[in-house]
Parts: sequence; structure tokens; C-alpha cells
Amino acid sequence: MTICLFDLDGTLVDSREPILRALNTALDDVGLERVTAADLWRHVGPPLQLTLHSLLSQRGDDVGHVPALIEAYRTEYQAVSVALARSYPGVPELLDSLTGRVRLGVVTSKPGVYASPILDALGFSAGMEVVEGPGLTGVEPKPVTLARALTRLGADDRVDDVTVIGDRRYDIEAGRAHNTRTIGVTWGFGSRDELEQAGADRVVDHPGEIADIVAPLANG
Repeated sequence: MTICLFDLDGTLVDSREPILRALNTALDDVGLERVTAADLWRHVGPPLQLTLHSLLSQRGDDVGHVPALIEAYRTEYQAVSVALARSYPGVPELLDSLTGRVRLGVVTSKPGVYASPILDALGFSAGMEVVEGPGLTGVEPKPVTLARALTRLGADDRVDDVTVIGDRRYDIEAGRAHNTRTIGVTWGFGSRDELEQAGADRVVDHPGEIADIVAPLANG
């Protein structure tokens, strides 16, 4: 049976408001200048440690602040992520159309302890067979997280049945690392150029296009 594995932030969930609010609260806490939305979004996608290291390096700030920023960010994010969680237009309808026809899951760089409550709040959890994210310590590359999801689904040896869907090159690169199909989405944090350069099999501008691509696979 066809399997669709979705990224979370920028793909299923519009998390711009809680991410920006939590990060600026954390920057206030450690005495650093706040960040604008325009400056932040290009860094969102990889694990939090790498996002913060990239952001501070580009601004010329001391990357030694990263551990304190992570602690402050997570405290605030846990408080606002569920309350401010929003899906993108068309995403609930997409998941409804796929439920029961394909196997669904989430593979995210967000720690699982934060991802699952957001999915619960949006009513998406019931349709997901797996929700895989890293733990709270260390930096886990997305191909590793994806490998764990494939193992849990028993799909290690039939990746032809798997489509990985995400908004950043990290999602596409993870799928390519495991020889799955890949779909890039343009409504999140990445651009069409980024996704095409990463080697996405398809790039779409609206969730409904994903259903059009996946339906023939499910019926095949």
C-alpha cells in the first residue's frame, strides 16, 4: 500500500507565528537582538541547534549562546505551539482524501514531544501511523529520522511505495537518500528553486496537487 510521509513545519503546519514568538522571547532572555520574520525563515528546516547556529553566525553573534537559546526557546515554544498551531489551507482536505487510501505518517526535525501535541490539536493524529522526530538532545540528520519511520512501517525493502513530502531541501535529500519518491511544496519555508535543485520528483503549489499525484499510485 502506498505510504506518504509528511514533514511537519511548513508542510502540514503553518508554525511561523509560534516559532517567531518563541525565538524572540529566547533572544530577549539571553540579551540578543530580536530577529525579523524575513531574516528567520531562510534558516528554518534543519534541527533547532543548526538553525540557531546558522542564524547567529550570519548575524555575527556568539554561537556560544546556542545552548541557552535552545533552553529558553523550548520553554516558550511548548507554551505557545499548540495554542497558535494552524494548518495551511487545503491540508485538512488533503489528509481527509488520503485517509484509508494510503498509509500516512509524519517525519519531522521537531522533537516528537512537541510534534505530537500539535498534530493532536489540529486533529491530524488519528490518521498517522507513525510520527517520528528526534529526541531533545543531539542533532539527528533527517535521513536518520526517516529511516526509523521506514523501519516502523516495515517499508525498508519496498521504498518504491513511499513518497516523502516537504517544504525544504532537507526533506527532499532525506527521501533521495532512501530512494523514495519526493514531492516538494512551495507554501512553506523553502522555494521552488531550492526544491528543484535538491532533486524533488515533483514540486507543487497547492495541497490538492498532492492528492492528484498520489491517487494513481494508490489505485495502481
